[in-house]
Amino acid sequence: MPFLFLAFMIVLAAILKSPVVKGWFGELGVRLALKRLDKESFEVLHNITLKTPDATTQIDHIVLGPNGIFVIETKNYKGWIFGSEHSAQWTQTIYRSKHRFHNPVRQNFGHIKTLQAHLPGYTEPMVSIVNFTGNSELKKIDIKSEHTHVVHTGDLVRTIRSYREPLLSRSLVLAYADHLSKANITDREAKKQHVTTIKDTQARKKAQTAAGICPKCGEALIARNGKHGSFTGCSAYPKCRFTA
Repeated sequence: MPFLFLAFMIVLAAILKSPVVKGWFGELGVRLALKRLDKESFEVLHNITLKTPDATTQIDHIVLGPNGIFVIETKNYKGWIFGSEHSAQWTQTIYRSKHRFHNPVRQNFGHIKTLQAHLPGYTEPMVSIVNFTGNSELKKIDIKSEHTHVVHTGDLVRTIRSYREPLLSRSLVLAYADHLSKANITDREAKKQHVTTIKDTQARKKAQTAAGICPKCGEALIARNGKHGSFTGCSAYPKCRFTA
């Protein structure tokens, strides 16, 4: 019996450490946080996949309310997080280990452009929120755009409520939410294709970077020096701000 219990605990620990499970708990935390919004005023959509001119894009959460439209990209990271609005990549630091990941603000900007194409009648700025779950510390985040925020889950609802100007009637909120729900791609094969496209794009960018080619504009990558040390950047700077 003790052996079975120990085996169960080992398996449980492995499951809880799984990135998929951690991501699921992170998403659950965001969903629970958004439930604090007034149901009579706000409509909340989760995991919406929309068509783009080339393929599809998946948006973690969309909040529609009397004070506007909020587009939320959720990241489940721990450690120190460093990043700026215009850099190609951000950095996660855990002790002496560093990991680069795609700039989530840029990623969410692409989501917003897709959403604007699906809601041409909405002309106000959409609010971009990058939400970090888990045990992370936003160490140095440089954001200057007025309608862009990088927060933890605990500050998510407060950020949405900070927008007080009335922009949408209840009927429009419901109409937009209904339109996006109907546009949402729920077909499993289409969603699998979406994941495959993302992986193919990442592989292509990685191969181009390894070959010394900027995956953003096609110009050569060169060694540069910055205030935080040396890095690889696009030779077309400042027209192209890609860094590796």
